[in-house]
Amino acid sequence: MGDRVARRRWTNVWAALTIILGVATAHGQTPAGFFKSKSLTLVIPNSPGGSFDLYGRLVARHLGKHLPGQPDIVPQNMPGASGMIAANWLYGVAPQDGTALGILIPNIALAQVLGMSEIKYDVRKFNWIGRIVSPTATLFTWHTSGTKTIADLRRRQTVIASTGPLSQAEITSQMMNGIAGTKFKIIPGYRGTSDAILALERGEVEAGIFPWTFMKLSHPDWLADKKVNVVAQYTRKPIADLPDVPTIFGLANSADQRGVFTLFFGPDEIGQALALPPNVPADRVEAFRHAFSEMIRDPDYLADAEKQKLALTPASWQDLENSVTEAFKATADQVAIARKFSH
Repeated sequence: MGDRVARRRWTNVWAALTIILGVATAHGQTPAGFFKSKSLTLVIPNSPGGSFDLYGRLVARHLGKHLPGQPDIVPQNMPGASGMIAANWLYGVAPQDGTALGILIPNIALAQVLGMSEIKYDVRKFNWIGRIVSPTATLFTWHTSGTKTIADLRRRQTVIASTGPLSQAEITSQMMNGIAGTKFKIIPGYRGTSDAILALERGEVEAGIFPWTFMKLSHPDWLADKKVNVVAQYTRKPIADLPDVPTIFGLANSADQRGVFTLFFGPDEIGQALALPPNVPADRVEAFRHAFSEMIRDPDYLADAEKQKLALTPASWQDLENSVTEAFKATADQVAIARKFSH
């Protein structure tokens, strides 16, 4: 009897020690313990000077102080293929421990739905953190261009700059040519928004698709001096600032065309969004999501954005997951039509 009681006591003691040791071990792996004294990498899928770069560096300055352990976040530009290089790196090459995160391009889901061969990621497996800003994509032409209205897109050739096969300029221009009868001539090879803007100023091209918020705040002189024509909005929901500028949906001639347009212009709901690789531990993912929700309410973050004239249209990680799910609901016919004009 005594031996049985003694064994039971030792069993209880051992169980208690196991719990204590387990807690101690887990404590060392909490996000606070992990992130402390770490330097995290934020990959920006564009060259310095463009809108992705400005927003990426804004986030890098403020997100870390809302993470446990308050790690430094170092921005790293990884331009190329309209963000595909950065997305592939984040998915399959980046550390899967929470020390690397990235900004993904608005077309990230559309490109996969269309089956682009260069893709090495599954957008449904990224750990979404939150959207910084929606693209509010707008078609501009230089003041010397003969294309000044949405109707002109069908009447004359319009030379447009492309930053790569996943860029909205290239994907949507090919689609609009094939479905709506526009006459875009696509000039590829520009490495980012800043290069495309220089091409417009130098007269190498006459049109570009840029975020309205970026253009309004970074190039107000273009608008004030009428250096550009605002031809159309590439969004499903009209931009409040542009009540008299038609959306590109005005060129759709049927319900089928509108369905394809909806697939193509859905990326405006994803926007410039933060994500982690697929296999980051769940507690660290949750720490990032909490930090993002705190950051977008942080007065210092808001003041920094205002100082740089950067508009903010945040959305939650749940909203981003819903947008990705919606993209994969496209019908086979819609995908087939879209794919025909996206390569």
